[in-house]
Amino acid sequence: MRLLLTICFLLLCSVLFAADSLLLQSPNRQLAVTVSLNNGKLMYALKAGTKMLLSPAPLGIQLQTRTIGMNGKRLALHRRYTVNETRSSRLNNSRAVNHYNGYCITVQQNDITDTIEFRLFDQGCAFRYLPVIPASTKVQQELTSFTLPAHAGVWYFERNSDWKLKSYAGLWMRTDVSQLPAVSGQGPIQGKPLVITLPSDKYMVLTEAALHDYSGMRLKAVGNNTLQVNFTEAAAGFPVSPGSRTPWRVILYATGLNELVNNTVIENLNPLPDRALFADKAYIKPGKAVWSWITRNEHYLDPAEEKQFIDAANALHFDYTLIDDGWETIWKNKWQTLQQLCDYARKKQVGVWVWKHSKEILDPQQRDRFLDSIRLAGAVGLKTDFMNSEARSLIDFEIGLLKAAAQRKLMVVFHGCQAPTGESVTYPNEMSREGIRGMELNIMNEPIPAWHNAALPFTRFLCGHGDYTPGFFTKRAQTTNTHQLALLYLFNSPFQCLAENPGTLLHDPIYAPILPLLRTLPVTWDETRVLPGSSIGALAAFARRKGKDWYVAVINGTDSAITYTLQPSFLPKKKKWKARVVTDAAGDTGFESVDMLLQATQQKQFPLQAAGGLVIHIKND
Repeated sequence: MRLLLTICFLLLCSVLFAADSLLLQSPNRQLAVTVSLNNGKLMYALKAGTKMLLSPAPLGIQLQTRTIGMNGKRLALHRRYTVNETRSSRLNNSRAVNHYNGYCITVQQNDITDTIEFRLFDQGCAFRYLPVIPASTKVQQELTSFTLPAHAGVWYFERNSDWKLKSYAGLWMRTDVSQLPAVSGQGPIQGKPLVITLPSDKYMVLTEAALHDYSGMRLKAVGNNTLQVNFTEAAAGFPVSPGSRTPWRVILYATGLNELVNNTVIENLNPLPDRALFADKAYIKPGKAVWSWITRNEHYLDPAEEKQFIDAANALHFDYTLIDDGWETIWKNKWQTLQQLCDYARKKQVGVWVWKHSKEILDPQQRDRFLDSIRLAGAVGLKTDFMNSEARSLIDFEIGLLKAAAQRKLMVVFHGCQAPTGESVTYPNEMSREGIRGMELNIMNEPIPAWHNAALPFTRFLCGHGDYTPGFFTKRAQTTNTHQLALLYLFNSPFQCLAENPGTLLHDPIYAPILPLLRTLPVTWDETRVLPGSSIGALAAFARRKGKDWYVAVINGTDSAITYTLQPSFLPKKKKWKARVVTDAAGDTGFESVDMLLQATQQKQFPLQAAGGLVIHIKND
C-alpha cells in the first residue's frame, strides 16, 4: 500500500507541478527550454547542451481585453507526455519520424488560467498558445520574441518593393543579426523562415507550423538581436474565436546541412488528414506538368495549341497540363472548350489543371460554383493566384478552398502567397505553393542568379514544397543548361511544373540527351542526403533515392568554375553501379552525357562551369 501511494504521489507531481521556473527537455535531453515568471512576466530560453541558442525572451499575446504573459501569478506543469511514431511523407523522404516530449504549462492571471503547449524534439522546439478567449475579441499583437546569439548570421529573403511580403518572392541573402533592423529598404519586418547560422556548422530556423484560424507570422527586428512576432493587420488586429489555439512557433535546430534539410518538425506539427474528408485519396497524384503561359506566343490558349501541349506531355510521360490565366476570357464557349480539352487529355492519360484569380472565388458560394464547374468539365486541379497577403482573412480563404476542393476530389496549387507551414499534411490535396522567387521572374527583367538557387534548398524549401517552375533552358539567365536540369531534382514539389516549352524539348536535338531523364523524373523521394561540399548560396549537392535508383544533383552558385568531388558512400558497397552522367557541354552549348561505373568507395571528380550543374542517374540494374 505504501508503494502504491508513493507511485500515485509521483504521478500527481509529474502532472501538476508549480514553480517559478520549469525545465523542458527533448527526448535525448540535448535541447532544453526554460520557462519562467520574472516579476509576473512570462519568459523562455532555449539551450543545446550548454550552448545558449535563444536568450530569455517574452512569451504572450495581447488581446483587446487583456494581455496574456503579463502579471502572471502562478506557473505550473499541467501535463507531460511523449509521442514516438512514424508518419508518411512526400518531401525529402517517404517516412518522417515524429518523436517528441510534450508539455502543457498553465499560467494563472487573476481568475483566468491559460495554457501553453511545448513540444521538444531532438531537432527543434515548438510552442503554441491555448488561451482563454471571450466570445468576441481580437489579437492586437503577439509578445512572442526570439533573442538570437550575438554575431549570428541570418539568411533572409529580399525584394525592394512592397511585393516582398505579399508574395514572398525575394532573393535569399545573408546578413549579421545586428543588421536586421536596418538591412532592408522595406523596413525591419521579415518573412519566414529566417535561417540562423551558428559556429561549428550549427543552424537554427525560425518559422511557424499549422497555420489556420490565425494571421500568418512575420518577424520584426526590434534591436538587441531580437525578433518579435508581427502580423499583417498591425494594430488593427484580427478576430479569434473561443477555443482557438495559435499556430506553432517553431525553432528548428540542426548540426550540419544534411540534418537541416531532413528536419521533419514542421510536418510533424500538423495534424493528420480528416478521415472523412479524405476517405478517398486516389485522386491525389503527385506528378509533372507542362505549362503554356511562361513561353506563350501569339497562339497562346488556342485550343489547337493546348492540344499540342497535351501531346507533348504524353510524349514526355508527364502527368498534367496547366491552362493558365486568360482561358475564361479568350474562349467564347469556355466550359465547352475546357470539357473538350479535358476529354482529349484523358485519352492521352494527361490531367488538366486550370488557373483562377483568387479575388473571383473569395465568396464561398462563387468558389463552390466554380469548383463544381471545373470538376464537371473534367479538370483535376486548380491553381489560384494573387492572395498577396497572409492576413487572417486570406488564410481562411486558403483553408476553406482546400476543404471545398477535397469535397470535390480536386487538387490545389497556391500562387502569389506565403511560404507553407505544413498545410499539405492535413490537406494532402495541396500539391504545391509559391511563396518563392521562382523562374517566372526570368521573363520579368529580374533574372534569377545562380547563388539564389544554391541557397533555396537550405532556406525556403525547409518549409516545404515550392512552385518554382524549374527547367527554363531557353531563358536560363546566367545559369547553364545542366544547372536548370538539376533544379528539377533539387527543388521539392509534388506538382512539378516545367517552365520550358515541351515542344522545344522534343524537337530540338540539343535536348535529346536529357529526354530519358525527363521521362523518368521523380517528383517525390524515398530518401535524401545532402552531400559534402554543400554551402548555402555557393553549392547545393544532393543524393536522392527513388525506389532502388539514386539521383545526384549539384549546382554551382558561384561565378567561377569548380571541380566537384563525389564520394558515393550512400551506395551499398561491394557493387559497381551503372551511372548516366550529364554535364554542361563546352561553352554551355548543350549537354554532355556519358555512362560510367560508380562504387561507394571510389571518389569521382566532375568539372562544373560557373553557375553550372551536374546530374547523375545511378541505376540499380
